[in-house]
Parts: sequence; structure tokens; C-alpha cells
Amino acid sequence: MALCLQAQSIPHTEAETLAGKKIVLPDAFAGHPAILVIGFSRSGGDSAGRWSKQLRQDLAENKNVPIFSVAELQDAPKLARGLIRHGMRGGVPQNAHDSFVLLYQDEDVWKKLAEFSDTNDAYVLLVDSAATIRWRGHGKSPDEQTVSALKKEIAELTTGK
Repeated sequence: MALCLQAQSIPHTEAETLAGKKIVLPDAFAGHPAILVIGFSRSGGDSAGRWSKQLRQDLAENKNVPIFSVAELQDAPKLARGLIRHGMRGGVPQNAHDSFVLLYQDEDVWKKLAEFSDTNDAYVLLVDSAATIRWRGHGKSPDEQTVSALKKEIAELTTGK
């Protein structure tokens, strides 16, 4: 039996990059497919870092699909957010600051979109040019099978096959 799944899209969410620029998701990648690697906690952020690093290496030849790292910080105390941001700036390469997104709201919405289940995991979303989610994955570290499935989805998305 086939199930009819309702398409889910990235919500319009105001955010800030590590470079200090104000952006709105999904407008930041409008008209292009993109990968979002999301962390919902400190340990989830560590997992997201491993995923982002691996995906940037594995997908370096595909310049048409930008990778955005996303840190959901809604639950972080407001007084600590500056310290957290400062720590992240030191741990993220300078050339990735424009694509490292800090979210301070809508955590429940993003958890639902990511199909959140484990605070220690990173959540990876592939969205199409209309910001509709086409693929999801999660885990503490990328594994060959999951990265291969993501690459296959990207190929289908970008070639139309």
C-alpha cells in the first residue's frame, strides 16, 4: 500500500550567520537545492560538525548544492548566547561563517521537520529549489551508506532523473 505523504517545506525563519549577517531561511538559498545540517544541543552540534565536514569533503565538486550548518539555540540562556556564538566562531573555519546559521526560535517546528529523536544526533535535510524537504537523515557521524543515499538523492534532484 502506498502512502500519500504531504510535502514539508522549510519555514520562513529569521536567523543570523556566524559572520553576523541577518538572513531568512529558506530565502538564503532560494531557487537552489541545499543541505541543512542541524544540531539541537552541544553534543548534537558536535555531531553536526562531523557531518558538515564530511559532506563538504564528499560533495566539494557539487557547487550547486550549498551546505548550511544550523545551530538551534532557542533553549540556550540569553546571557550565554554570546559566549556560545564566540566559541562557535573559534571552532568553525572562517570561510564557513556565512553558511553557519544560528536559530533562536521555532525549535519545535524544526524538530518536527527533522523528525527529531536523539539530542546527540545531527539532522541532515536535503531540500529542493522550492525549499521542500526531499531527504532526511540523522546520526552521530556520517556513515558510507547514508552519505551514498544522500548523494543519489542529490544526483536525482540536480539532473532530474
